[in-house]
Amino acid sequence: MNLEEKVLEIMREVFDLEDITIDVSQKNCAKWDSLHHLTLSSELEDAFDLDLEPEEIAEMTDFSRVIAMLKSKL
Repeated sequence: MNLEEKVLEIMREVFDLEDITIDVSQKNCAKWDSLHHLTLSSELEDAFDLDLEPEEIAEMTDFSRVIAMLKSKL
């Protein structure tokens, strides 16, 4: 499983939605609220064994930014 597939899998679990695609963002996903954002950040930290700074977490507003952030940390 590559990075993108793993992130999509985590997002599907966190947001409890099966139809999450690479187009997902805070603007088009009603379940992507502040609580789910923190849960997503925590799950990503656990899955990829890294620590995200508050500024980095705040920047992760869509799938592509999440991927870019993870790639910069891995």
